[in-house]
Amino acid sequence: MLRKFCGYIAIIAIAIATVSALAESQDKSVIGRWRLSAVLDSAEISALDDTQAESFVGQVLSIGPDQVQLGKRRCDSPSFEVTVAETDDYFYRYANAVPDNLGLPNPVTAVNLGCMEVYHKPPGKIVVLWRGVFFEAVRQR
Repeated sequence: MLRKFCGYIAIIAIAIATVSALAESQDKSVIGRWRLSAVLDSAEISALDDTQAESFVGQVLSIGPDQVQLGKRRCDSPSFEVTVAETDDYFYRYANAVPDNLGLPNPVTAVNLGCMEVYHKPPGKIVVLWRGVFFEAVRQR
């Protein structure tokens, strides 16, 4: 009986540790309204040409706890999964891009929303990677 009880305690401890680890690997500080202010660069492979990318400047990106919306484009259930890594290495491995034109700090904090990634660019700015294009965005009040 004692052995069975200890097994239950171990399972509960593992579950609590897993939930704590998941909570720590999320970053919801990007929740809010952001206005795309500039096209900074694009990855080697991009779904938008320069004219299409420029047409998004001025649009509002709304990041909520349950959905992300840019214009008419919407994605549900954002993950807010965070990665902190050396900037050049991260962009080489995961974005197939060189971060020289993005003005990001080193290390970079990347937040994966599911349909796009955002990168912290203090103060009050983020860089948004959407469809292979990097946009700068400014927090709206």
